[in-house]
Amino acid sequence: MKVAIPIWKGRVSPVFDTACRMVIVEFEDGRPGERSEFVVKNGGSSARVGLLQDLGATTLICGAISNRTASIVEHCGIELVPWVVGEIDDVIEAFFSDSLGTDGFIMPGCRHRHGRRKICRSENRRGAGGENWRRNGGEGRRRTGGRRNEE
Repeated sequence: MKVAIPIWKGRVSPVFDTACRMVIVEFEDGRPGERSEFVVKNGGSSARVGLLQDLGATTLICGAISNRTASIVEHCGIELVPWVVGEIDDVIEAFFSDSLGTDGFIMPGCRHRHGRRKICRSENRRGAGGENWRRNGGEGRRRTGGRRNEE
């Protein structure tokens, strides 16, 4: 298994979509083994995920990640473990011991919700009006002249 982690100053990079460096950790017999560090060239979401595929990554541990990039990662069959913070060595050890979901490794403002994959509450928000806005066909709270539109 190969685990990719975007890095910045020895820690998990706060945003995968803008990270400039990445480390790949090969797990052998379930234990962390060889590490390789790579420079991430500028490119869009598809280019970044393509690099993960080229490097043979099976899991991506990262901080924040855009919905578009997260969808591409998951579509390519790479396990996504988002909203993680911490020193690289500590994160690797926590992944090995299956304790990444603890408070010490969750980005501020996020909380553990559904195992390792979806642990940030903001991930479920959809635009300004949330799901109710969509369900009502886009009709909902609208402001006109600084007052609430009461139809």
